[in-house]
Amino acid sequence: MDNWIPITIDTLREAKVAKVIDACSEKAKAQGQPDRAPGVVQGIVDTVRRKIASNAGNRVDSDPARIPKGLRDLAVDMIIARLKMVIGMDLKEDERRQLDRAEADLNRIADGKDTVDQPDDAVQPEAERKNPSPKISSRPSNFGREAQSGL
Repeated sequence: MDNWIPITIDTLREAKVAKVIDACSEKAKAQGQPDRAPGVVQGIVDTVRRKIASNAGNRVDSDPARIPKGLRDLAVDMIIARLKMVIGMDLKEDERRQLDRAEADLNRIADGKDTVDQPDDAVQPEAERKNPSPKISSRPSNFGREAQSGL
């Protein structure tokens, strides 16, 4: 069984939020505008992957649609909330608390306080590949007792 799973529109339909998905896909867009729901889903998946990747001990799956299966419900809650915001629905207080909890959980993963299953097809995160480690150096001091004739 895979450690990481894809999050798709079908994953959301399993969570029984078809009405929200359909409203986002049909009602909250201009004529001719592409379906917004897949972009919302991928945006949350990207956020989860970025938080995981921010801890140097973690790797991400080579498939950009996959996240750890243990974070599936967290991601679905975040996606549902974002879809509701897109169509102008107000979030309930418990949904806001779930979002706060999800953010706290992702921050704990980023800080290395919680662990995630490592992917079966692991790759080095993009952020780690693109950002070389800093080089620290110093210039010789031009001000001092020797340079200022004993002053």
